Amino acid sequence: MFDEPTLTALRLADAVTTRSHDLEAGLVADLRRHFTELERAELVLVSGQANFNNLSGNAAKQLLGPA
Repeated sequence: MFDEPTLTALRLADAVTTRSHDLEAGLVADLRRHFTELERAELVLVSGQANFNNLSGNAAKQLLGPA
């Protein structure tokens, strides 16, 4: 359903949310094969920002939602 570059980007998004301190060598190699350095930087930043927004939103719902 998705092409290989898109699947690689999705794998990165998953890794950023769960194990960003230890990216798999295969993932890194695939990212380098499919994306330029600038594109890889953008993918990391967008994935990280989306994860931050999710985590912040979850906390806000608990702290600021209905009592």
